[in-house]
Amino acid sequence: MAVPLRPAAARSRPGQPPALSIYREYQPDPTVTAAVACTWQAVAGWPRSIRLLPDGCLDLVWDGQHARAVRPAARPVRRVVGETAMVTGIRIRAGWAAAVLGMPARDLPYVAGLGDMWGSASAGRLETALAAAATPAECRDVLTAAVARRLADSNGPHAAVLAAVSLLAEPTSAAGDAARRVGLSPRQMRRLFEDHVGLPPKTLQTILRFQRFRAWLAVSGQAQIPLGRAAAECGYFDHAHLCRDCARLAGVTPSTLVHASPETDAAAHTTTSARSCEPSVRAMTNLVELRDSNP
Repeated sequence: MAVPLRPAAARSRPGQPPALSIYREYQPDPTVTAAVACTWQAVAGWPRSIRLLPDGCLDLVWDGQHARAVRPAARPVRRVVGETAMVTGIRIRAGWAAAVLGMPARDLPYVAGLGDMWGSASAGRLETALAAAATPAECRDVLTAAVARRLADSNGPHAAVLAAVSLLAEPTSAAGDAARRVGLSPRQMRRLFEDHVGLPPKTLQTILRFQRFRAWLAVSGQAQIPLGRAAAECGYFDHAHLCRDCARLAGVTPSTLVHASPETDAAAHTTTSARSCEPSVRAMTNLVELRDSNP
């Protein structure tokens, strides 16, 4: 799926109470942490179109009525949200998609009902349990239990794919070299990535590098960010390469992302191999969503 540029947004209008939009991530249960990056909760706050940035992960999402799978995005995604919408999700790490879905990720449309993959009976039981959950935390627990059951009944992830994903997360990685090191030809690795990740290796590498840059910004803070140094440390060839990737994956310049990142707060951001899933109160309250009038 994809993640919002900022975890919190606020809107204030004369004569109306302030509206607050919140996106928050939570540490996964230890029993599924190998496959699950985090669970998450989002409240829209007011109707609008929000921009989501790719992170290379598959998400299972409950919107209060339907449980769906959302495959990894290769580009920024625009999503229309309603005023009172509350959405709960569980984020599956790159390489584990086929094990959770029970089918190749390449066959998944961008958004699909879980009944199309798990069968109507299994999906119906999950949706009934989610609807009966009394709290958002219970919803997250229900989704976690469902993923744990799917993993227990699966053959697990493809070992070479997981190894290649780990290699592609390194700043100096190259897709061809990763294929060689895990004993695959470039064509074999691309086919396996389409099945188990839902993205080509080169695309995932680009996304992981971009998320590494966002994590670098979060750790470094906003003051006097040397973007040339950031490009070198995050695995870009040069500043121009960084600018191209930011335009492709976020639709903004690196400088805009600098101002979108909370100072010294890495917890609200993606890392290259795992996600610190408990954003601080400061990150949740001080951020304002980047607005874009383009459709």
